[in-house]
Amino acid sequence: MIHCLVCTFRVALGLFVITAVPHAHAADVAEAALRATVRVTAEGKSGTGFFVTLPVVADEPPQTVLVTAAHVFDEMTGPQCRLVYRAADAEAGFVRKETEAPVKDGDRKLWVRHPAADVAVLGITVPEGVDVQPFTLNQIADTRHVEDRIVRVGQDVFIPCFPAQVEANSAGWPLLRKGSLATHPLTPVARTPTMFVDYSHFGGDSGAPVVATVNGEPLVVGLVFAMLRQTDKSTTAFEERTQHTPLGLGIAVQAPLIRQTINAWVEANRMR
Repeated sequence: MIHCLVCTFRVALGLFVITAVPHAHAADVAEAALRATVRVTAEGKSGTGFFVTLPVVADEPPQTVLVTAAHVFDEMTGPQCRLVYRAADAEAGFVRKETEAPVKDGDRKLWVRHPAADVAVLGITVPEGVDVQPFTLNQIADTRHVEDRIVRVGQDVFIPCFPAQVEANSAGWPLLRKGSLATHPLTPVARTPTMFVDYSHFGGDSGAPVVATVNGEPLVVGLVFAMLRQTDKSTTAFEERTQHTPLGLGIAVQAPLIRQTINAWVEANRMR
């Protein structure tokens, strides 16, 4: 139900000495994933979202959108959500900064969802003074990345998220999870819109980006929205019981569908 360390060896005094060779830029990619991600809350419920800056068009100012799972917004009944940002303080640390963002104008939704996938996009104005570094649109994988096997099974990924509404600290930073892509093949994307990610997904993770390292840079390859679990039912003369067991697999929308949703938001806002 849905609900390396790389080493080199050298001989010294007859012994093998292991020297660790770190993954190039892995720490930078991990930090970039964290800085693009925020917690999205409303009415006691919590999800994860990430920012994407769109290319500048003509003389218009740059636009930024918030990407999350569509069901995060679907579960909100009020006109606003709350975003948990971080801001640098005078002691070289960070403090929490929460702001509200409109998601509805009366009965009209301000966000756009994908017609077939659990992805939503909302235009956003990022407040000044917060530590946010949105992904660029070029850092969202497209169909070419999948077809050319730049995105592939076994690939290591980061997932910045808020499992069970847990934050890394009082400033509101996300936790950084690690996993790997578990689905093969990933093409054609039209027939494989979702994929499994080998990591333990929890409520509150929905909307988190799945971020790979490609040429030392972050590349968003998906968006997590659910988990895979096994459901067992047992019946006795006095009791009926249903037990759900997580399988340690998250389910993610492939990134080309994120791009499709962003394009749909752009088109919808051009018509207004």
